[in-house]
Amino acid sequence: MAVRHFPPERLGEIRTAVVEILGYDPMTRNALLAGLPATLRGLMPGGTAAPVISLTLDLDFLNGIGRLTDGSVPLKRFLENAVGLTGTIEAADVLRRALVDVEIGTTGAPLIVTAGLPEIHEAVILRNDMVPFGFLRGGILAAQAVAKLSVPRYENGQPTLVNGEPEIYLGTGWVIAPGLIMTNHHVVNARDQGESAARESDLREQAAAMSVLFDYDDEGTAGHPVAPGELMAWDEDLDYALVRISDTTRAALPRAAVAIADVRPGSAMAVNIIQHPDGRPKRFGIRNNLLTAATATEIRYFTDTLGGSSGSPVLNDRWEVVALHRGTAFVTGVKFQGSSVAYVNVGTQITAILQHLQKRVPELAGSLAPSG
Repeated sequence: MAVRHFPPERLGEIRTAVVEILGYDPMTRNALLAGLPATLRGLMPGGTAAPVISLTLDLDFLNGIGRLTDGSVPLKRFLENAVGLTGTIEAADVLRRALVDVEIGTTGAPLIVTAGLPEIHEAVILRNDMVPFGFLRGGILAAQAVAKLSVPRYENGQPTLVNGEPEIYLGTGWVIAPGLIMTNHHVVNARDQGESAARESDLREQAAAMSVLFDYDDEGTAGHPVAPGELMAWDEDLDYALVRISDTTRAALPRAAVAIADVRPGSAMAVNIIQHPDGRPKRFGIRNNLLTAATATEIRYFTDTLGGSSGSPVLNDRWEVVALHRGTAFVTGVKFQGSSVAYVNVGTQITAILQHLQKRVPELAGSLAPSG
C-alpha cells in the first residue's frame, strides 16, 4: 500500500519552515536525520545538492515511507529532531502540528478535541516542585512494571508483511495485576488513523503475537521478553485493552482509588509518565506535566515532550496510576511555563476503566479492585 503522509502543499509548508528556521546545510541535515538507520540515510536523494533542493528531495523521500521493520516512522523521527532543534518559537508551529499529525495518522490514536481548553496562567511556574527523596526510589520501582510493546498487524488471520517482515505497531504497557498487562485498544488494534478497526479474530491474533519486553531501560540492555497470551477485555471508547502475560511474578502498579476531579489552574496537580516513546528505551516524563482538566472518564495534562507512548501509565507523585495515556494534540494560545505553545495529552481515568472491567469481566473484579 502506497504511503503519503502529507499532500504536496503541506510538505511545502514543512520545507519552508525548516529552511527559514534551521536551514539545511550538511551539519543541520545530519542533525535532522539523526536516529534514522544508516542504510536508509544512504538511500536518501538529498546528498550534496543545494540546501533547498536537498531538503525537497529528502522530504519527498521520507513522505513516501511508512513503518520500518522496527515499527518506527522515518518522517516522524525527522520532525521530532526538527522540533527539538527549533525550541519553543511560534514559527515552528508548522513542524509541531505536522509531528502530531504523523503521530495520530500512524498509530490510530484517538483525535483530541482541544476547543475550550482553559488557559494555564503563568502563576503555575511559582509552584514548589521539590519532591521527597523517596519519590525517585518509588519511580524506579514503578518502572519495573512497564514494558515496550511491539504488535504485528494481522488481516484475515494472516500477518501483514512489509519487505518480507511483519508490519509492527509500537506502544507501552504496564502490569495492572499479576499476569495481566494494560495498554490502549488502539495499540493492540494496529491500524492507522481512518482505517476500520481490526475484526475481533485479528485483534486476538495481534494480542497473542505481540512482543512484551520488560526492563528495556537503555540502549545497552536487551530487556526481558515475556510471552503474551489471551486478550481478556477491551473497549474502543475508553481506549484500553487487557492482555494476559506468562509472567505472574512481576509486581503490579498500585491504582488510585478515587477519580481526579475539580482541576484548578492555580493549583494544578503534576503527573508522571513512564513510557517507551516510539519503541525506544524507557523514559520518565516527570517535568512540566500539569493537569489542566478532568471529567469522569478522562484527564488532560500538558507536557513538554511529544507523546508517542500510547498505553503508558499516568501516575501521581505516590506512583499510583491515575490514568491510561491515550494520545497527544498540539495547541496554541495557551500560556504554559513561559511559552505560548504546548502539547496537551489525554488519558482515560483508571477508575473509569476499572468500573468498566468489573462489569465486563466480573471474574477479574477482585484482582482489579483499586489499590490506592
